Amino acid sequence: MAKSPNRLSASEAVLRMSQKRLKARDLVEACLDRIELREGQVHAWEAIDAEGARKRADVLDKRARPVGPLHGIPLAVKDIISTKTMPTTCGSPIYRDHVAGRDAACVTQLVNAGAIVLGKSVTTEFAGAHAGKTHNPHNLRHTPAGSSSGSAAAVADTMVPIGYGTQTSGSVIRPGAFNGIVAYKGTYGWADTTGIKTYAKSLDTLGFFTRTANDLALIRAAYGHAPADPPLHAPRIGFCRTLWWDQAEPYNRKNIEVAARTLRAGGAKVREWEMPESWAPLITAHNRVMTKEATRHYGPERARFPHLLSPSLTAVLETGDSVTRTQLADARKRKQRALTDLTQVWERFDFLLAPAARGEAPAGLGYTGDPIFNRFWTLLGTPCIALPFNAGPFGLPLSVQLIAPLRDDDQLIAWARWVEARLS
Repeated sequence: MAKSPNRLSASEAVLRMSQKRLKARDLVEACLDRIELREGQVHAWEAIDAEGARKRADVLDKRARPVGPLHGIPLAVKDIISTKTMPTTCGSPIYRDHVAGRDAACVTQLVNAGAIVLGKSVTTEFAGAHAGKTHNPHNLRHTPAGSSSGSAAAVADTMVPIGYGTQTSGSVIRPGAFNGIVAYKGTYGWADTTGIKTYAKSLDTLGFFTRTANDLALIRAAYGHAPADPPLHAPRIGFCRTLWWDQAEPYNRKNIEVAARTLRAGGAKVREWEMPESWAPLITAHNRVMTKEATRHYGPERARFPHLLSPSLTAVLETGDSVTRTQLADARKRKQRALTDLTQVWERFDFLLAPAARGEAPAGLGYTGDPIFNRFWTLLGTPCIALPFNAGPFGLPLSVQLIAPLRDDDQLIAWARWVEARLS
């Protein structure tokens, strides 16, 4: 039985459209039908531009040739990312009616490559810890994680093939893990973030949610990056339990070990890499950088609308107030030392295999999960990909995380395709 168009990966949809077997309008309509069916339960969206998406699809369907690598692909845009005509609320009552009047650079980039903005997806308040209204589509009583909750849930529930995310702690990789989809956080600075509401400027990184690793290559192509050549040899994988291994749920530790054995059986050279004890303070370092920079970026909102900030964001800003210059300088020194450590690691391994989250998505909607396995990679700026692998005791998705050298994003995507094929 043929897949409904909304269930296609971006790669499958692009191929069918290039073969004239699928119209962009039909894909948009299938996505809108799915949203109508499920949005009342999942609550992934802040706004839908159905008519705008239909008009754009009709224009694309009249083109003799594809506009670009994402021709006809609908997008969910995280609601801290500006769009020209729809409100950008940032998950806060402060910006309830705010319309930026222009698209963010990252939206323009994908639209120019043929993509279609379907709507704005739910974010936690200012991409922080205060949860939004979104439910995990695999079990509505569980969190979809945050802060990119709406985009991850929408892709997982087949409402849209691609969703935007941003990561300051674990806001791309963890939602990808909890929702059982592919998640990509690029190398820090890989994409222009103009038009994205800043949380911590030295940490904020653009990312995406997709159904397959190959879809990520299409997104990178929209940015002018050629896909890496398929690997000619099996990968050298560093199995990194991290210093926080005991904080992963036992079933998740077992699952990652199974993944390592499966990849070894598939031909990979898998060896343990023990994270240095000197990395233990990186969690604190990340938190100091994040909270201090947040105090700078949210000064205006704090001064004018303190009563409209959540208690969790208020607490973050108060923590940032207490971070001293000496502590901030120490955090940055520790980051540089860890990056120096990694230069030796990349001489031995093509990428690292590590936990993406502690385990399954926690029950309840008020707590979006612990980013313990994401914070230090975000601080270091490395590209990361989460790939779904198996399910936990409650039937919710589990995932593994791949980490590669800075600016080696395209090669990491190629390795992710290799891993995905063997773990599937």
